[in-house]
Amino acid sequence: MRTYRIGDPRVEAYLLKAEETLAEARAFTARRALLRDARPPRRAARVWLGAVLLAVGRRLLRTAPGSVAPA
Repeated sequence: MRTYRIGDPRVEAYLLKAEETLAEARAFTARRALLRDARPPRRAARVWLGAVLLAVGRRLLRTAPGSVAPA
């Protein structure tokens, strides 16, 4: 395993680059959080649930016996 000495210019440069990259990632994430809505839309889940309920309802209606005409 490699060990790095404190004070080595190459190690200091790598550490500085990693800190700058982390700071940029945090700023990017914060900007995205501010730009989007507080609650994400749940439209996709509602559409999916509605489609499932309609499919189940149609299936149940199809398997139900037909109405008997009065004699």
